[in-house]
Amino acid sequence: MYTYIVSFKVKDGEGISFVELQKFEELTEAKPAGLDHFHIFKDRNEENRFFLVEYWDSKEDRVKMENSKEYHLFREHRKLVVDKKYETYECDVIV
Repeated sequence: MYTYIVSFKVKDGEGISFVELQKFEELTEAKPAGLDHFHIFKDRNEENRFFLVEYWDSKEDRVKMENSKEYHLFREHRKLVVDKKYETYECDVIV
């Protein structure tokens, strides 16, 4: 299983909007092929920092989703609440 982790700095007062936007996308759009599930974490040490952790069958499935028209539209909406994108990590699930 392939895991994609990305961290975001969300604009002041937009933390709930960020989480709700991610959850709304999951509820209203068809689940992308190869996406098993995802989690959103809120950093305890840094204000307004969130981590999105996605579990995929393969990296190719995630790349295919990111190239879709629907994903680009979603990113445009997410730009309204995200201040900046931090690091990204790619991992393989071992256990």
